[in-house]
Amino acid sequence: MGHPPPPLLSSSSMAKKVLVLHGNRQTGELLLGRLERLKKAAACELGWQMVAADAPHFHFADDDDLKDNDASDHYDNWQRTWWHRKGNVYTGLEESVDVLLDLWAQGGFIGILGFSQGSRLTHIISLMNIITNGSAFNGLKFVIHSSGYGDCPLPENLAAYLTHRWEVRASKSDLEKLRVTIPSLHIMGERDKLIHPKSSLALMEYYQRPAKHMHPGGHHVPIKAVDIPVYLEFFNDVDIDSKLQDEMLESSIPDEEHVQTQIDEVSALSQIFPDELKLLSESTLLDDSDPQNFSEESRTYQHPIKYSILLQPQDGLDPEAKLWPPKQISLGIQYPPDYPDSSPNVTLLHEMNYLEFSMQQSDALMNVIRNTMEEESGMPCVMGMIYAARDFFESGGLAAAATSTRKENNQPAVGSESHDIDNDDGEVKPTSGSLRSCSAKRNAECNEQGLEIAYEMLSSLHSDDVGEVNATRDSMGKGGSWKYTIGLVGKPSSGKSTFFNAATAFARQRGMGGGAGNRDGTEDDGDAILGGAAMAAHPFTTIDPNVGFCLVPAPAGSCPEDDESCVRHLSQKGLILGSTHGRDSKGRRLVSLCLKDVAGLVPGAYQGHGKGNKFLDDLTDADCLIHVVDASGMSDTEGNIVTSDEMSTEANHPIKDLAWQVPLVRNELVQWVYFNISSKWDGVVRRGRDKLVGMFSGYKQSQSFVLDVFSAVERYVREKEGRDHIFEDLQSWDEGDLHRLISAFLGMRFPMALALNKADLPSSTKFINDIDAQLPIHGALVGTGLSAHKEMQFMRHCIGIARKGRCDSMLNGGPLSGNVPIGVWDCLQCAMTLRPPVLCFPVNDMNTLEPLPGMTNYSTRDASLPNEGMISCLIHAGGCAPSHWDSEKQIYAPSIPKSEIKPALRDVILMKPGSTVEDVFHGLKWIGALEGEFVRAEGACNVGDKPKLVSKSDTVGKHNRILRIMTTKRKVWQKNSASNA
Repeated sequence: MGHPPPPLLSSSSMAKKVLVLHGNRQTGELLLGRLERLKKAAACELGWQMVAADAPHFHFADDDDLKDNDASDHYDNWQRTWWHRKGNVYTGLEESVDVLLDLWAQGGFIGILGFSQGSRLTHIISLMNIITNGSAFNGLKFVIHSSGYGDCPLPENLAAYLTHRWEVRASKSDLEKLRVTIPSLHIMGERDKLIHPKSSLALMEYYQRPAKHMHPGGHHVPIKAVDIPVYLEFFNDVDIDSKLQDEMLESSIPDEEHVQTQIDEVSALSQIFPDELKLLSESTLLDDSDPQNFSEESRTYQHPIKYSILLQPQDGLDPEAKLWPPKQISLGIQYPPDYPDSSPNVTLLHEMNYLEFSMQQSDALMNVIRNTMEEESGMPCVMGMIYAARDFFESGGLAAAATSTRKENNQPAVGSESHDIDNDDGEVKPTSGSLRSCSAKRNAECNEQGLEIAYEMLSSLHSDDVGEVNATRDSMGKGGSWKYTIGLVGKPSSGKSTFFNAATAFARQRGMGGGAGNRDGTEDDGDAILGGAAMAAHPFTTIDPNVGFCLVPAPAGSCPEDDESCVRHLSQKGLILGSTHGRDSKGRRLVSLCLKDVAGLVPGAYQGHGKGNKFLDDLTDADCLIHVVDASGMSDTEGNIVTSDEMSTEANHPIKDLAWQVPLVRNELVQWVYFNISSKWDGVVRRGRDKLVGMFSGYKQSQSFVLDVFSAVERYVREKEGRDHIFEDLQSWDEGDLHRLISAFLGMRFPMALALNKADLPSSTKFINDIDAQLPIHGALVGTGLSAHKEMQFMRHCIGIARKGRCDSMLNGGPLSGNVPIGVWDCLQCAMTLRPPVLCFPVNDMNTLEPLPGMTNYSTRDASLPNEGMISCLIHAGGCAPSHWDSEKQIYAPSIPKSEIKPALRDVILMKPGSTVEDVFHGLKWIGALEGEFVRAEGACNVGDKPKLVSKSDTVGKHNRILRIMTTKRKVWQKNSASNA
């Protein structure tokens, strides 16, 4: 039998097309002619085309397909059919699908409208699209069934065709279980005697969220005036969803701040996962000598940035075949313009069919990935998603999803096995390639040497001018605004959650369902409205972090007002010193940063490599760490209360806990980095120093930071061991050399302060003195005695005053009687001082030091500003509210009356060491304080100093921290400022 060729099509490649499939004993031309009104409406409203194909078979009189006999008396000579049905075998189905696949390959098709037998074929195509994971009829976005039917079994020959054409081995029962997820519209006629509406309703059961349209007619596609809007509304919904997605993914180029963050993440991932990452978007390589370098210095990117990350077991671990999919699977990532402020677009990329990787398994994996995105909202989250996906597979997620599906369908588990997940805590030794082994003693010595190197480097940061120190360093690194984060670690019962609540005034930003708790571990229902971290004296059962804004006193000497002459000068000129976030009881300027309470420290609190890596990835968001320690000696190493305060003895001395706790965190980090680098050591040796620099840069640090560490380590080894140019001779390294480098890097990367908690208990005094005498100890450099519980109680009391509306107390009462505890503030300041940012003070006028008008929105509406409750705490502690806080109205006032003096030095922005004036300019543009292009700038160190012109390439530091930047695009306030200059 001859197969007529499909009709020739002439259409714009840009036009979207709807494939029309006619019924039995019809032709495409006939049905399309009857749909002329709908065809014109789709073209007019949406610019879509409707294209009909003829079935490749002529109708035979003895066909069994009587259910959908759609013959027209006028077209008896050219009646077509999509198959010849004999029993439940659709003879010729294969040829029909092949013809349509060829037509579909011409491009532009997004949906199918099928009538009667054509609807049956449309349903079969929908199932094929699912079970081949989109390979068949790729890009199918919707289907329309008119007079469809679903109350009969699928054809017997469909499974064989899928195996032959697509190598998909699926039984008919497998196909019957499938549910179509794309949008579908089901049209049925009340008077349809050939296909009863009950048959059409049966078809709807195979679709998720199907739309239905019942018309009063019989067996035909309705196109009356009342019907056309139904089609167009359905088309529009599909088109709008498609356009919104396209606009979100292909919209404008991100600003400089987001560009920097996005490229930094890609560069970091390329170093940690060099074999797994594949860049999908266009880029131009600037350095041909290193095509694997994804840093900003080595290539320019076209936006949006797209790439894939192959998901596979961690290097050095043998994949468990029953836990991982049978074929490769990758995460497809595309950044929206405002990433990481908004979530990336994530897809699963693979070539597995439905039976190899089912829709339920895909959905389960995507749910895990989406949860990770939500938990890390506002932060780069791709590494977290990778570890979450790994954990999903390694914890038996595939089997669990399959079991869940069987339960939902009431199907017995046929041919399944139970997979016992090995939860042994035994360590897997990584494959270290050509890295020579050494003794455990040398490894321990090298770790201590690394800490010694880090101590020396950190002490050099505390010079009179961080900016000038960094100006002499390698210029390869990048500065920019610093979204500073402090990480909280510690064992259960140490008071870590109490510290978090005291520091943030209960401003928990993850998992808001948790309430604050009492000191004995019980929950106080009255505190539920405060949010906050849940507190209890038991091991953590989750590793999800709490994240919140907190206020921290600026490092001593970093602000102009720390110099008494500055205050005197302002007073003499009649100027008022301002602040965006307020001041504490000592008059210290408060800056806002992020506090991250990371759980999962206690062994056994998490299981598996994926969750452990997530804990470590949470830590890498931090710029320094605070380790909360129970200084009372009332708990054992696992956080269990073992004695009362009166019975605390040397046996429970917290210094013994420190010997276990602090190295535990450090060793977790050291082993994580060591594992990642040593498993790729052969490649490091081949590519040399630059490859090693890149891998360390992958842990969210600039190249200049890494090069500083490399230089310090090289100098140390030259002086202590007489070995020179060690980074040019990587093939001679042993495990100790790598441990020394990692230890030095992490000592600089995560400087640690101790929060010596429960200092109010009598037993703590001696223990705290003992710890202070031995600092630095185990990588911790400073310690602060405090009572987080007392400070949390103080916060709770002040918040209660604010919420009960006692404004008079807030306005006139002043500080509360007695000593106000400020140990938490002091501890936060000590931690920040270990790795200090550069504080820059942008002003609109170098004489009055008044703020940039463009900063008003930031100083009155930014999410980091203290709320009413926190301001109550500031005032009752003897501090000051932010400059724009209106105490009478209890709101931030966007403007200051003209009769009042504008606050001097109100605003401050945190910059990374090594930042330039141009970096400050971009940071101010990003928050909307400036517009246009950079023209010139002037800076000064202190109030009263004569301003000096500064270049945009000048490094920012104490010597030029007060900055006035002028741009080309001037608003009214900029013009007025220029005329008064």
